[in-house]
Formats: sequence, C-alpha cells, structure tokens
Amino acid sequence: MKKRCFHMIGLLVLIGALLCPTPAPAAPLELSLSLLIPSRHNRYVHVLEPWVKMVEEKTKGNVKITPYFANSLAPTNQMFESTVSGLADISEGLTYANPGRFPLTETLMLPELGIKSALSASKALWHLYKTIPEFQAEYKGVKVLWLHAAPPLKLTTTKKPVRNLDDLKNMKIWVTGSVPVVTGKALGFSPVPMAPGDVYLALEKGVIDGAIADNEIFVSRKFVDISKYFTELDITQVAFYVVMNQQKWDSLPPEVKKVLEELSGDWAVEFSGKIRDEEEKEAEEAAKAKGTTYIQFSDGEKEKVSKILAPVKEKYVSDLEAKGLPGKKVLQELIKFAK
Repeated sequence: MKKRCFHMIGLLVLIGALLCPTPAPAAPLELSLSLLIPSRHNRYVHVLEPWVKMVEEKTKGNVKITPYFANSLAPTNQMFESTVSGLADISEGLTYANPGRFPLTETLMLPELGIKSALSASKALWHLYKTIPEFQAEYKGVKVLWLHAAPPLKLTTTKKPVRNLDDLKNMKIWVTGSVPVVTGKALGFSPVPMAPGDVYLALEKGVIDGAIADNEIFVSRKFVDISKYFTELDITQVAFYVVMNQQKWDSLPPEVKKVLEELSGDWAVEFSGKIRDEEEKEAEEAAKAKGTTYIQFSDGEKEKVSKILAPVKEKYVSDLEAKGLPGKKVLQELIKFAK
C-alpha cells in the first residue's frame, strides 16, 4: 500500500512538472548606443565595439547594447541632447559639435598646449571632470561614463609642403570646431569647415589645399592617397564624451551599474587613450611607407608660431573668466598634463 502511495505521489509530481514548466529566462536589458561614426570606423572597431562586448560578457548576457551608426538616432549636433531626453540610452559624441555647451572642455582645442598623446589628453579631461565643478556642470543631465581625446592633430597638404609660416599664407585648410578657426586665421591660412565625408573629394579636386588631421584619419579616410605632406604643428586636439541618460542609469540594477562602473571612468580613459595612440603610431608608419613626407618647423619658425598663438590662448581664457568660468585653472591643469 505504501509503495503504491509513493508511486502515486511521484506520478503527481511528474504531472505537475509537465503542466508547470520552468519559467523562461528574463529577456536581457536592452540599451541603445547612438554613434556619429559608421560601423567600419576604427574608433568603433577598436574601442567601442570591444567595450560593448565586455559589458555584455561581464553582465553574463543580461545587458544587450545595440549600436545605431552614422547619426541614425540623432544628428551630431543633437547627440548630447538626445541622450539627456532619453531618445538614446548611451551616446558617444564630439564636444565641439555643440557650440557654447562645452567651453571649458574645448580649452583642449587651443593650440600650443604641448600635449603629445591621446592618453595624456584623455587623462587630463577626466581629471578636470573629476576635480572642477564648473567643468562637470557642462555635462548636466547625463551620467558621464568617460571622456577621451584624439591624438594631436597636424597639418597635411596636397601639393605644397609647408615648411614655414609664409608657406601657409592664404592656403585653404579644412578644420573642425570654432577654436581651430581662430587659430587658423592667426596663422594666416583660410579655415574651411565642412562635413568630414566631403573632405577627400575637396582635397582631390583642389577645393582645399590641406586639412587638419591626425595620422589615423589621414590613413583611414584615404587622404594619404592624395596628400603627401604632414607638417607637425601643435594646432589642436578633439574631445569626445561617452554619456548615458541619467534616468536610465538610475533605473539599472545594482549589478549592472557595478559592471558599467568597472568598465568606465579611469579604466575606460586608459583603455581608449592607449588604443588611440597605438592606432596613431601604426597609421604614421603606414603613411611613411606610402611616401608621406613629415616636416618639422625650425626652432626660429616655432618661436614665431608661439608668439602668434599666445594671444589666441589668452583671449579664449579671458573670455571664459569674463563669464565666471575658471578658464585659467583649466588651462594650467592641461599644461601640467603636457609636462
């Protein structure tokens, strides 16, 4: 009798298991990543895509980050605001694309700062963000994951090598951002802003004489095929942000926040800065192998450049101070990182 009862109980348990299957695992938390660059861009392939994979792996598949490329979620100049509003969960964008919003951050775009690498510039930006409240206030409305920078930009020209300031006179040069426009005018060339995708054709057709670019852009955008000279002037650097919608951040489970914090901040600054510098070195070697000539100004010409550009820096900083912003302090901290 007891044996029959046990068999009956077992049968009931089996029937219950069949009628009440194990609940399906919860769907992963989906986050959108808004990008201005295409999927084949080196910054995505070497920095952002590995970061996405690391986040997904460390959360054991509980987070799924979907990239939206080439401004498909928002135009470049609305990337930041689209993240504040929640249209995008995460964005990587350019600070100079939002005129007037990041004046302290754009101090990095001043010439003659002496910062030699993407890593140093990225560390400087992150230090400024962590230590200066007014700098931090430029990113109000989002959770800042990290800030990073491009390597120092140089001058590339197509037909005419630039060996001194006189060679620069009246040349038409592509620049990005309002600060390099002022720098270009001070040095005597005509700055020509345009969309990055239009620059190759403009160089090829002679609409412009050259461009302000780093080695990586020079090679990846094929400028190296038509532009054979690179003059190493300390003209500017470009700053990027990686930010998350604040409400989305606040809603994340603690274990997901922990992973994102581990893979952002100081770690991400180091990670992205080192990769950008490695890309720069590899691109310079590739450019030299294709016959690119790298030109250094003489000490006398460098001194002339410094004298011409000192007022550009002074005016930018004094304009910040007039608005109640710590321009002098930010400039001093950037120069410390250069040293």
